[in-house]
Amino acid sequence: MGKLNPRHQKLLTLLFVVIATSMITSAVFLTFSGPEDKSVPTPTAEAPAEQRPAVQQTAFSFGPDSSWENAIINVNKKVAPAVVYIDTERTVTTNPMVPEFFRDFFGPGFFDSYGGNREYKQQGTGSGFIIRPDGYIVTNYHVVENADKISVNLKGGKKYDAKVIGADKKYDLAIVKINAKNLTYLEMGDSTELQIGQWVVAFGNPYGLHETVTTGIISALNRSLSEDAKEGYLIQTDAAINPGNSGGPLVNLKGEVIGINEAILSNAQNIGFAIPINLLQDNLDALINDGKIAHPTSTTPWLGIYMQDVNADMTSYFNLPFKNGVYVGRVVKDSPADKAGLLPQDIITQLNRKELNSGQELSTQIQKMKIGDQVSLLVWRDEEFRKIDVVLEAKPEDE
Repeated sequence: MGKLNPRHQKLLTLLFVVIATSMITSAVFLTFSGPEDKSVPTPTAEAPAEQRPAVQQTAFSFGPDSSWENAIINVNKKVAPAVVYIDTERTVTTNPMVPEFFRDFFGPGFFDSYGGNREYKQQGTGSGFIIRPDGYIVTNYHVVENADKISVNLKGGKKYDAKVIGADKKYDLAIVKINAKNLTYLEMGDSTELQIGQWVVAFGNPYGLHETVTTGIISALNRSLSEDAKEGYLIQTDAAINPGNSGGPLVNLKGEVIGINEAILSNAQNIGFAIPINLLQDNLDALINDGKIAHPTSTTPWLGIYMQDVNADMTSYFNLPFKNGVYVGRVVKDSPADKAGLLPQDIITQLNRKELNSGQELSTQIQKMKIGDQVSLLVWRDEEFRKIDVVLEAKPEDE
């Protein structure tokens, strides 16, 4: 072969560079893109529903096929027919000439001579649930307390007059009866097996909103509504409980009653309390057959008074010759104080010759004594001091 002239050599070199560059570019492209996946067709339109792969849902998914959602729906279907709405009417005596604050502060009877008393009918509402097909219904004591008339409204609109069969103030339980048969009733669970974190469902009629259902968990156990109680028995839940829910059932996800809605903390949200159902079951026969629960005799001594601390306003109002003491707002009938002659509006200034600064101090000192002890009270009445001796008795369990 003859020797190429310089022009042909330049053309050949340029062609070689172009071919080499093309090969390098293809190699790099294949390295980063990978081989084409022939198994995945390029989509041109959405496949028909029957050809799409099924989407697997977990047990606690909130989709339309959720087992959790179905559980709540099934609980409602089972429980709601046995939940009732309770209307009450009671007679209240008041004095329109005196503000309510002063009536509560000074106690019943203090202002009777100022403008006269007036009576009016007070309406109340609550909830309950049927426990027997022949018309026995559970509710709270405070729902039917002092009621002159009780009406029970069933799901579907039927309304019956009801009467109290048994009641207990201490446990806040009541059984009312309507004249009906073949009613849907609820099964009772076992509240001793409850666990914190367990899901529960609350039923009732909050604020008159009939057939309301709320869900939550058991937030705590063995709670007490009394600040001085060392241990309680109430169930705490974050399932919404509001005024009107009282007496309604708190159930588990089987639809079994494990508690009776009782109270809420008025200054908090989603802190409600329920009475454990075993407390009712243990005393159900007594409530139905005897109309009450026989509580053990208390070992705590008491006077039997409702009291207020004497303050600067009271000292000025009554022109008292002392600054500290305990004002007696009400005396419990047949209590040790009543038997000894203590009266509303008395002011106790000394206990066993020692000055009193507050009602809490008086209560603490009394609790340190024994049933049967005699205590000496120095009392201010009708602008003079007088001595009253009181023999302490056992405090009734319902006080």
